Amino acid sequence: MTEPVSSQEAVKKIAMFNDIDIGRRQVLLAHPGTQYSYHLARELERRGRLFAFHTGVAITSDFALRKLAAVLPAWARGQLANRWLGDLPAAKVRLHPWSEIRHLIHGRFGGGRSEAALHRRNEQFQLSIPDRDIKASNVVVGYDTSSWLLARRVKQLNGAFILDQSIGHPVEKERIFRFLRDRFPEWNATAPRKSDAHIDEEIEEYKLADLVVVPSAFVRRTLTAQGVSEAKIRVIPFGTDLGCFHPAEAARRTGPIVFLFVGSISARKGVPILLEAWRQMRIDAAELWLVGPGVAPEAATVDLPASVRFLGRRSRSEIAELMRRADIFVFPSFFEGLAQVQIEALASGLPVISTIEAGAEDIVRDGANGFLVPAGDATILRDRMLQAATDRNLLDAMRSAARAERDRLSWTAYGERWAEVLDEFV
Repeated sequence: MTEPVSSQEAVKKIAMFNDIDIGRRQVLLAHPGTQYSYHLARELERRGRLFAFHTGVAITSDFALRKLAAVLPAWARGQLANRWLGDLPAAKVRLHPWSEIRHLIHGRFGGGRSEAALHRRNEQFQLSIPDRDIKASNVVVGYDTSSWLLARRVKQLNGAFILDQSIGHPVEKERIFRFLRDRFPEWNATAPRKSDAHIDEEIEEYKLADLVVVPSAFVRRTLTAQGVSEAKIRVIPFGTDLGCFHPAEAARRTGPIVFLFVGSISARKGVPILLEAWRQMRIDAAELWLVGPGVAPEAATVDLPASVRFLGRRSRSEIAELMRRADIFVFPSFFEGLAQVQIEALASGLPVISTIEAGAEDIVRDGANGFLVPAGDATILRDRMLQAATDRNLLDAMRSAARAERDRLSWTAYGERWAEVLDEFV
């Protein structure tokens, strides 16, 4: 009579039979849009851990899809610029395009991307992922605001769910937005209110998650302040493309000192504080370049010096080039997860002046490769900007420090940290 085999021994035998490490594969990654999810998909695939990547619209190595993308109108091609999956095997990409296409068209021709439209897109995406893929994976990784239904389904199927939280807790975010609407009423349109029902859905995501991966210590603090257990939070800062974002061959020695801001022209990003600090600086040999979508209220631009330049929305390659032409990156945001433009700036060799609320404490060493300033304090921001602009030796030392630490900012390093979390979890 054959002796019974324990469940643990059975798993070992199955793993040996398949010649695989069963704990190192079968991750289902699900994101309805873009953000940075496709970078994680590539890193998981590179390490043999990706089962499938579910997303809305993307361009894979499939030739027909590439030909279709080439004939789309310019605005649509722009939307696809960050959706090129490159060497990710097409067989592992599961596209759910219709809800995303409707969302993009509504954003272009239907009066903008409202919270309701985004919620509808996210809901439809979650429902379109089949049970068979959830069952076939060891771990499902979903993203904030687009995982409340997915997480429920995973738990109903006795699966494991990891939430990737890209920004701070929504209750904390709404608290900051209320403050911004009161302090900068002329900027109210840039700090919209999220509905209580949608906030409740995000809170449910935390409750259902077995682990929550966040990009910064700031995000972790916002979650623990709202009751999320610190024991299930892991911090993994984002990476960037070091080939695209790299330092100029030589630092400029002539012309004005250039401060660069990249982000939406909004109260949340700290633009009113930045403009106030710039008015206080009163330094002739400096310029402030602001890059990003949106328009500052007319009242906020009255009597601005000619040294302030609003450059509008720019492509990724144009931003990389502007970073090589600038001297200092400044980003006084009130609320983020970990704004990737800061990582791109450091990778370009720029010292970064930013806030803890922007997630900067995880990548900026105060006084070494930049400065940390409190959100909302124009005077301290002005002082640090003046210090960087008037002390050439300090500026050169900060640029050198930024260059020396580029390797830790790669997507490869990001993937390695994720692999460690998955090893721990599985």
